[in-house]
Amino acid sequence: MGGAFDRVAVRRRKMLTGAALTVLGDCFAVAYCLMTWSGANRQIMLAGYSFGMAIGVVGIWAATRGPAKATGHGFAFAMLGSAIVIMTLGAHWDSGARSPLTLGFLLPILFVASSTARLGLMVGLETVIIGAYLSVVATGQPAPPGFVFLLVGSMLGVIGVCATQARALARQRTQLRALAELDPLTGALNRRGLSALGEHLFPGEGFAGHSVFCMDLDDFKAVNDSLGHAAGDELLQWVVATTRSAVRSADVIARTGGDEFVVVLVDTDPSTTAELASRVGRMLRERTDVSIGWACAPYDGDNLDSLLRAADRRLYERKRKRRHVGGQTHPRPAAIGEQH
Repeated sequence: MGGAFDRVAVRRRKMLTGAALTVLGDCFAVAYCLMTWSGANRQIMLAGYSFGMAIGVVGIWAATRGPAKATGHGFAFAMLGSAIVIMTLGAHWDSGARSPLTLGFLLPILFVASSTARLGLMVGLETVIIGAYLSVVATGQPAPPGFVFLLVGSMLGVIGVCATQARALARQRTQLRALAELDPLTGALNRRGLSALGEHLFPGEGFAGHSVFCMDLDDFKAVNDSLGHAAGDELLQWVVATTRSAVRSADVIARTGGDEFVVVLVDTDPSTTAELASRVGRMLRERTDVSIGWACAPYDGDNLDSLLRAADRRLYERKRKRRHVGGQTHPRPAAIGEQH
């Protein structure tokens, strides 16, 4: 489950950072209101910034509880939206574009640029923030000459630097995640990658519409003992390549053990699952005996773990029946390194 835990930790950290910046910015704004209490609209401004601070505190509490992906994103957008509205109204009620409170727009600019790796989403959010600031400029008192130019230029500079760094870090995390979630010998997913795939396919609403089948190469140890590990490695690579050619492009294969594999079939049904499992079995038996057991949601389970247990149970039931009827299975000659 390492991949899933990593994603939860990153999501929690981003949400916690955004909430902390919200509280920090609103704290300074509250202090400004108190220090300039003789100015206009101070009571309503104080109420607005206090409300924003409370939202940030709730955000910190929610982040420490590790919210689900959909919940976390929804709360983060709500928190960012309320912060923009409060900052816009506060600056407008103070003295418009000349208000020191307009510097608060730099905080969400900084957070969005440094935490959003998706370019389109980042550009959209930054446009909203800068647009909110320009609305203060258009409706409030005139700012000193060059003030708006310098502040917008500073915003764009912060966006450029932080976005470049954030995207570079996102690429590095993607590369490291790929290294951590792929089997280096075959290029299939490993257990960590399979767990992360499961989180992606059923983020809380169930696994309906997907299915899995487990595969176990019979007497694979004999290959390594007869011809050495190089021949065994070549056979494993062939198994993954052959399985990929037999299933659909959206389906995923994982190597979960020495000679154990799992294939995840996306958006399928029992008949298609049985057909694909049979096809893979026929193609693999050209070189090696293989046992296969499959399971399909929602009939055999509603999450990845339950489907894997059902498929694995059926695999070993078939393996026991074969051994009971025909005795111990033996590897085909082609499994001992013969090429086709």
